[in-house]
Amino acid sequence: MTKKREKMEMPVCARVSASKFRTLEIWCDNSFRKRSEVLAMVLERVLDILEQQNSIEQPVEEFVRRLRADCPQ
Repeated sequence: MTKKREKMEMPVCARVSASKFRTLEIWCDNSFRKRSEVLAMVLERVLDILEQQNSIEQPVEEFVRRLRADCPQ
C-alpha cells in the first residue's frame, strides 16, 4: 500500500511573490500542518472545482482568470 501511495504523490514546485509567501507563512503559522500540506489541500480543492466544472480541457490561465473573477474583491 505504501508503494502505491508513493507513486501517487507528486512534488509541486511554484514561485510565489514575496507578499503571497508571507501570507502563506502567516496562514500556516495558524495551523499544525506543514506548508506543503496546506498547499496540497488547496491544490486538491482547486482540482475538485476543475473536475466539477468539466473544465479539464481548458487552458490553466483561463481557469485561474475565472477563479479570480468569481472572487469578491
